[in-house]
Amino acid sequence: MSADIVTRGAADAAGAAHRGRRRWPISERVAAGWLIVLIVSMLVLPMLLSLDPLELSSKDRLASPSAQHLLGTDNLGRDLLARALDGAQVSLLIGVGSTVIAGVIGVPVGMLSGYLGGRFDAVASFVVDVILAFPGLVLALALTSFLGPSVMNVMIAITVPMFPVFVRLAKAQTRSIMNAEYVEASEVIGTPTLSIMRRDILPNILEALLSFAFVSVGRAILIEGGLSFLGIGVPLPQPTWGSMIDEGRIYMATNPLVILVPALFLILTILSLNIVSDRFLLNDAASQETA
Repeated sequence: MSADIVTRGAADAAGAAHRGRRRWPISERVAAGWLIVLIVSMLVLPMLLSLDPLELSSKDRLASPSAQHLLGTDNLGRDLLARALDGAQVSLLIGVGSTVIAGVIGVPVGMLSGYLGGRFDAVASFVVDVILAFPGLVLALALTSFLGPSVMNVMIAITVPMFPVFVRLAKAQTRSIMNAEYVEASEVIGTPTLSIMRRDILPNILEALLSFAFVSVGRAILIEGGLSFLGIGVPLPQPTWGSMIDEGRIYMATNPLVILVPALFLILTILSLNIVSDRFLLNDAASQETA
């Protein structure tokens, strides 16, 4: 009997995707399409079109879109498309990297905190509360100013205010299912705690975590853009969407493309990540309704 109940946890996790499967609405298709096009373009187009984001051209300053410069050029004659795609690599690297690090740290801590409770939960909750007492952007700004501008330091500065939210989410999700029959049955037959969390708990909270991870990538990209806009993010001459917006704002009246190109890349990417995150959130809700 206990063995049958234990297998229900794995069965629930394996069947969650099937139970929560639904058609992709047009908004999610467009959002996923943008992310795919962005990733493929930033990896392929610079090589195919020989785009150099740092190449200067005094005769092509603030040029309009043409066959040579598809989205025009900035005040130094640098190709806007090349710079936007090169900035996409940095933004996605920082966004995905900081989210992965925050998740790797926060999810295990949150699951242990929710499952074990007691002193471990008290200490973890205190640390989380202290970090969350500071606004995320302000904390990232302070850390970047202290550590110095670099890709790695920006990633660290974004990870610090992000991982406590993963802790809270994983803790809440763990507590919501820790009294399920298959979890209690695993405890009865003496399954180690780490095995219970890996086999019975994690698969059943994974969709909620993935949904938040997509939102977190977008938030990390936004924070990185803000730091670069303020001049304390990724150091020049490496282009980022935030630094491109900062450099182009004084030309907004005479050549709006200089600021519109990086701004649209930033907005569309964050919006697409938020829309795609709904896919996992709705799947999770549908799985719980049909479980």
